[in-house]
This record gives sequence, structure tokens and C-alpha cells, in this order.
Amino acid sequence: MKIDLHVHTVHSDGSGTVREVIETARAKGLDGLAITDHATLKGYFEAKQYFWKMLVLPGFELSTDAGHVLVIGLEHLPPRNNLVNYEWLVEWARGEGGLTILAHPGLNTGKLGRWTNCKTDAVEVLNASYPLTFFVNRGVKIARQLGAPTVGGSDAHFPGSVGDAYTVVEADGWGFEDFSRALRNGRVAFNGRLSPLSSRVRIGFRYLALRTVFQKPF
Repeated sequence: MKIDLHVHTVHSDGSGTVREVIETARAKGLDGLAITDHATLKGYFEAKQYFWKMLVLPGFELSTDAGHVLVIGLEHLPPRNNLVNYEWLVEWARGEGGLTILAHPGLNTGKLGRWTNCKTDAVEVLNASYPLTFFVNRGVKIARQLGAPTVGGSDAHFPGSVGDAYTVVEADGWGFEDFSRALRNGRVAFNGRLSPLSSRVRIGFRYLALRTVFQKPF
């Protein structure tokens, strides 16, 4: 399977509707995607109202005190706290049966010690929104140091960017449990490319404009 594990919609800081991002994923030949809006599952629950001949995984992205983390596979958010502690979130998600992915770690290497002591289930090595391939190479090194499976995601904030980067999954079936088992066993790999420069520049400016909103403690 080819799955984009990092997609945003209008339900957080993306510009694409749920229909638009899923239709783009299908057009690009993906088998599935995870809708990972910031601190909300509204996009995923909207997607569940429609019938799609592809796998749509629940997910959300949270800012922690050690970087951003994607939580995949849960249909509920963690209890609200004044501050999201990285270690607490990883353990909470694991206890709830979800998966955690260290998002775009190439942009934040200062927390490597904490990432090593409390490992996520995978590391997002290829983020299509990275400004330069340098950060992809840095992500590869981080994943090696952690001994963690490597995945890819578009981090799409515009519909056209969906599927620019994705994860190849060698799974035995088409459900979340099959995907989870494959990821935990390392039967995953990143693929794709960086989004066009114009898209990456737009995302960079959008991030700077909105970070005061989405960097707030959950």
C-alpha cells in the first residue's frame, strides 16, 4: 500500500476540504491517507460520512515540549493538559492502542536525547514540505540513531501537495491493524519527493503566520 501519513485540511491550517484531499490522493494512486489536523479529528469524522474506496486513517498532530508528534489510529484526543509532555503523549497513545510518529524531526534536533529515551513507533524522514533535502538526510540520521522505522508524508496544507511524499507499507490486509502490525515490524519505507518550491515557500509563510495559533499548548 501507498499511504500519505501527514495531511491537513480546512479543519486546521490546511486550505483543502476533506473531499479535495481524498480526491487528490486517489488521483495520485494512493491506497490511503491519514488526516492529521492539529489537535482535532473533525476532518477524519467528516471523511467517515462518505464512502471511499481507500483507507482513511484517523490521526492528529500535537505540539509537545519536544517537537511535533503525529498520533495515528485513535478516534479520540488525549485529555486536555496545560502542557503536552512528549513522553506522556507517547506512552498515552501506546496505552490507547495508537501509533506515534515523530513529525519533521529534521527541523528540531535539539531533543534527540529525549527521543532516544522515549521512542515513537516511527520517524517521518521524508516530509514533502521540508525547505531543502538537507533536512531529509538529517531525518535519516535521526531514524538510524533511534533504530526506528522510517516513513514519509506530504504534510500537505494545499490539496495539490497530497501524495508528494508517502509511505510504502507491506501489509497483509487493508485495515488499521494490518497497517499497525506492518509498521511495528518495520515493513515500511518512505518514498516520493519534496513538493514544488512554490508550494514549500507558501507553506513556510503560512506556518510563520499561524504558528502562534497551532504552537499553543494543547
